[in-house]
This record gives sequence, structure tokens and C-alpha cells, in this order.
Amino acid sequence: MGREQISQLTFFDYVVGITIGSIAATLTTTFQDPLLPGLLGMLIWAMLPILTGFITLKWVPARKIIEGEPLTVIQNGKLDEETMAKQRLNYDDLIMLLREKKIFNISEVENAVYERNGELSVQLKSQFRSVRPADLSMSTQFEGLPTTLVEGGVLIENRLKEVSLSKDWLLKKLQAEYGVNSLNQVSIAQLDTQGNLYADLIDYNPPNKPR
Repeated sequence: MGREQISQLTFFDYVVGITIGSIAATLTTTFQDPLLPGLLGMLIWAMLPILTGFITLKWVPARKIIEGEPLTVIQNGKLDEETMAKQRLNYDDLIMLLREKKIFNISEVENAVYERNGELSVQLKSQFRSVRPADLSMSTQFEGLPTTLVEGGVLIENRLKEVSLSKDWLLKKLQAEYGVNSLNQVSIAQLDTQGNLYADLIDYNPPNKPR
């Protein structure tokens, strides 16, 4: 099933999971039944989501039937009551989904799409959107993703090589900015694309006093 999360499971995936769990429970609690047919049944049911996943990946009509498709419930600021009724989405549920997006007034919504996993994707009207640097013709610097160099006191050497730095440089940087003498004191350390180092230190408990 790849990296599909629980919230992204289709109805078919949910049924398959329930069925496999039921078969497994029967196998582990009913010892008088033969084991091989149950294992064969589990194998067949386990192959079904893999097979349907391949089909939906290659064939769009099958994807729409098995997984469903996103539906627009608000278009150009107007509610689509017919689509809401087909999806059994009532007004209270729609307002709740909007509140989860920190939107408390339907009049601010330009378009809203009811996704396959039950979440709502919202496009606000232009006058209610947050101002972006591009709207003000402001130039911004590239940020990128930080590189994690230390985790749990352990140096990640291949990440250090990716940024063309050495262990000595890292130790000197940690000593100068955080007063750290050993990597064992570092919970996590990250380097951003601007060359700034962030480190979180492990809190050591004070040694027990002798009685």
C-alpha cells in the first residue's frame, strides 16, 4: 500500500483490513480449524489491495470507481447542495470542516473541494487571503530544508559529507555557540541553507550525592 496513511484509506482498503483482522483472529482462537485454508485466505485478501492499487495507478476510470474522486462543494462562493446531499455532507459538518481550517465565515470561501479522505481543501476569496511577499513585490532568499547532522548524540557522517563539512568544524561550532565538548551532549543538531546551526542539548540529571 506504499506510504498511504490511515486517513487516506479507501472504503475497499478498510474492508480488506477488517477482513484480514477477522481471519487472523479466527486462526489464533479456533485451533480445531485447519491452518492452511485460513493462511491462504489471508494471502488472497492481502494481495487484493496490491492488485487494486496497481489497477488504479494505471487505469483512471477504475481509480474513480474504487477510490472515488474529489468533489467541489463550494464553487465561486456558492454552495452546491446537490453534491453535498450525494456525499451526505450536511451544513453542520461543512461548517466544522471550515472551522478546522480556521475559517468561521462561509462568505470568505471562493472554492472548497471535498477530498476523497473526507478532508476539505479551501481556496479563500482574494480579499481574505494572507499577504505574501510576492504580492508586495518583495524579494526573498532561498530557504530550502535543514540538514540533520546529529541525532541522539550520534553523528550522521553521510549528511556531513553532503554539506562538505568536517567533524572538527561541527565540534568547534558546537563549542563556540553552545559550549558543548562532546556530541553525546547533543540531542539533535541541524544546519540550514544559510549556514546557521541549531542544536538541542540533552539534559543530564545531576549525579547522586553520596550518602
